[in-house]
Amino acid sequence: MIILTGASGSIGKSILPLLTELDSVIAIYKNNEIDEVLENVEPFKLDLNSEDEIKNFIKTMGPKLKNITIIHGASISNDSLAINCKTEDWDETMNCNLRADFILTRSLLSTMVNDKWGRVIHLSSTASVIGVPGTIAYSTSKAGLIGMSKVISKEYGRLGITSNVLMLGYFNTSLFDTLSEKHKKNIIESIPIKRLGEPNNIVNGIEYLIKSDYVNGSILNIDGGM
Repeated sequence: MIILTGASGSIGKSILPLLTELDSVIAIYKNNEIDEVLENVEPFKLDLNSEDEIKNFIKTMGPKLKNITIIHGASISNDSLAINCKTEDWDETMNCNLRADFILTRSLLSTMVNDKWGRVIHLSSTASVIGVPGTIAYSTSKAGLIGMSKVISKEYGRLGITSNVLMLGYFNTSLFDTLSEKHKKNIIESIPIKRLGEPNNIVNGIEYLIKSDYVNGSILNIDGGM
């Protein structure tokens, strides 16, 4: 069973149809409903920062939660230069991008331990390592995923549970379409292979990590060489 958070977001909704070819999917969303009806997909509205709601989610899903792959795709970005970054924007970004990842992972670890199998896949961003001006909260939160993943990989690898990070660059999704033509051109020029990634590139990485029980604590760059 795949659990995808942020399933109604730009990346989430682009990879969701492809994930159904790998396994059944619980598609978690918070505000925006999933408008596409897909076979093998069960939408579930959930506030990932509410421990009570997560407990209810686990109780509701019950027996379906076997051989779990968690894909942490829920993410927001409150863009601003560091000097202008409001504390509330910082906290909101950390809560969505980092805290929610931890709470859901912690809540499902017991099930994965009992199954002696689990895959935790954190979707990070090249912004976390190259330093993109105006992304102080976003980049910091995405960098935090690396530390968390490393610890989980060390603590639970012996129990058949792996934790890895996909370091994503720029992709051909609905979010990219909202940018100005000038911004689009500048982004593509910054990518060594001079084009955007496609959703199947991300899902190929996910499939590899699901099947690869000896890949643990790794960072897999899917960014065209950035």
